[in-house]
Amino acid sequence: MLIDVSGSLEEDHHHMDDIARFYVKCALWLGESDPGYVNTYFGPERLREEALTVEVSPESVAGYAGELLATLDTIEPLSDDARVRHAGLRGLVRALEARARGSFDFDAAFGVPAPGDDPGWFEGFHTALDGILPGSGDLAGRYRGFMAPFVVPPDRFFEVFVAAVAESRRRTAEHIMLPPGEGIEYLAREGCSRYLGGGRSLIRVHIDHPVTIDRILPLACSEGYPGRHTIQAIRDAILVRGRDWIEHTVVPVASPFATITGGAARFGVEMAFPGADRTKFTEAVLFPLAGLEPDDAALLDGVSAIATGLFYPGTARVAAGLAAGTLPREEACGILKGVLLLTPETAEDCLRCIEGFGAYPAAVHEGYRRVRDYVGASGPRRWERFARILTAPLMPADLAGTP
Repeated sequence: MLIDVSGSLEEDHHHMDDIARFYVKCALWLGESDPGYVNTYFGPERLREEALTVEVSPESVAGYAGELLATLDTIEPLSDDARVRHAGLRGLVRALEARARGSFDFDAAFGVPAPGDDPGWFEGFHTALDGILPGSGDLAGRYRGFMAPFVVPPDRFFEVFVAAVAESRRRTAEHIMLPPGEGIEYLAREGCSRYLGGGRSLIRVHIDHPVTIDRILPLACSEGYPGRHTIQAIRDAILVRGRDWIEHTVVPVASPFATITGGAARFGVEMAFPGADRTKFTEAVLFPLAGLEPDDAALLDGVSAIATGLFYPGTARVAAGLAAGTLPREEACGILKGVLLLTPETAEDCLRCIEGFGAYPAAVHEGYRRVRDYVGASGPRRWERFARILTAPLMPADLAGTP
């Protein structure tokens, strides 16, 4: 199916509207046979119903995607706005084609190269933990033993998490104008958080899974402000309702935009709570709400920083290896326990989550690195640069250098 693009080049947005509409249908078709592909869809219900009146195989979707790419090649965008949209559509359709073909093309799916192999990457983190953790003997046992007293009681988790979200929203709103009517609903049930459209998100709070107090703010910022909810609400207001770029109403788990969105969401806590702010707020507000003693809060901060530096590169390597078929499941679980120091139960939960998301954690880790380097560690323009990432449909290649 080729879309006619003959006529004036000034009509490039009109032609891209047609391409975007068919791309959305293709994504919805693929989502029917590949349930993990579409994270959320908040576009017109009529378009979804129109698409799902027929069944379309992944092979056919891949063929359609190839035709859409060929059609995009015939369009010469005339304005900066059109060039941004054209590049974004190419990235989305290319990722769709790779997913539909079932091939592990990491660069096509996420717009970044796959992580390289470095067998000893974790040794520095283990050495650092060994030097900071109290006691002696088995590193994994010492780490788990130290973290155990900091688990938030399940009956207090919801209150602690909502307080963290409220403060992260307040801090974000000091720098970024949030869309009118935006907000978050909470559901105490396992599952993926989703953007619902119209500035609203549903965040699922897993109160049955043990979560330590140091993870509350990163989770609140990543899922809420200035993370995924904020990004989707702003892009919905600017790109979908403001410009009618319908391609942004479907959010696939594998795309170049997912790389940047996930990376920015993870970086969010470093924007909202820079420097010592995270430790101060956690100790002053979250510890009392959780009913925990803040005696070792400073040491917890140091241990948590090292463990975080260990966790994300580790899960990225596991995700990439599993997706490529080069890492057996049993070996992957062994890495999560022996290298990332997770308990057997947590390692199994983490592995199931990685399997559900495919190579996405690896892309997010690279996206985080690019967002971090683009925004910078300090300076008056940090929020300006971060706001650009939130509001503009940037590709990973756009985050080279400074704006």
